Amino acid sequence: MSEFWYTKSTMSELNPDYINFTHFSPVHLCVTAVFLLIIIGAMVFYKKLGEKERQKFLYVMAALLIADELFKHIGSAATGQWEWEFVPLHLCSINIFMCVYNAFRRNDLSAEVLYATCIPGASLALLMPTWTNLPYWNFMSIHSNSVHVLLLMYPLLLLAGGFRPDFRRLPKVFLVLCCECVPIFFINKVLDTNFFFLNGTAGNPVLKILAGIFGKELYFLGMPLLLIAVWAVMYFPWYIIGKKKAKV
Repeated sequence: MSEFWYTKSTMSELNPDYINFTHFSPVHLCVTAVFLLIIIGAMVFYKKLGEKERQKFLYVMAALLIADELFKHIGSAATGQWEWEFVPLHLCSINIFMCVYNAFRRNDLSAEVLYATCIPGASLALLMPTWTNLPYWNFMSIHSNSVHVLLLMYPLLLLAGGFRPDFRRLPKVFLVLCCECVPIFFINKVLDTNFFFLNGTAGNPVLKILAGIFGKELYFLGMPLLLIAVWAVMYFPWYIIGKKKAKV
């Protein structure tokens, strides 16, 4: 079988020491810069569209996200490499369906969930990918990059279209996350998976830092604190903008 069809697990088994690229290497930075330019270009294009055209654009985004997810499942199943870890229960995978829901049922809460979870989740995945042992022109690497670019792009398109985040919706966003995490914690135990990274750091540099602070068994206790810090950075500018508008 060609390396094009290898999954991360297959590559680890056949070539345990192989690393295609490292975080923030010149190649990684160049590829990330290209992704950023594509996202900015899409935002500029979306902003110029009328409301009907914007809606159609979001439908296309939703279709691309579903197609991207199916690409992973079909490719891995056809080559006999499908595993339970591919079930769409990771945060980013769940947000695929949140994007689809938002595209067809536009509302502020789903947009808020996507802003608060999709942007940091997809950004972290692209900046510190866990698929560094795969060649860029590998089907799982293509999927991992493209799906996270689309997931980062979607809420940014909503911002370009006029959506404005509101920190007062964060309790509801946090409740949504809790409703996702509780059943997934037990699913991980049954399937021996690591959805939401609740069953191990999986080589994630940020989670390794938390493991160093809280311990390997309790690293997940630092995740809410990390999320609060990230949200503070993401929402403070909008809070200031809102204050200035209120004064005017």
